[in-house]
Amino acid sequence: MRVSAAWLTELLHREGFRRKRTRDSLRHKADPVLQQAARDQLEDLRIYEWRPTWARAM
Repeated sequence: MRVSAAWLTELLHREGFRRKRTRDSLRHKADPVLQQAARDQLEDLRIYEWRPTWARAM
């Protein structure tokens, strides 16, 4: 069974609780060298027009 965020919020409010999304970012933990390597790799894939295996058969 799936529960939507709105319904969960409603249930919490009924019981006197408050639900709030966290807004913290993990950007400060990002490694710029790894990020650049990933960007370069993605750029290489764009040059060769890479597509997933399942999409090639279509």
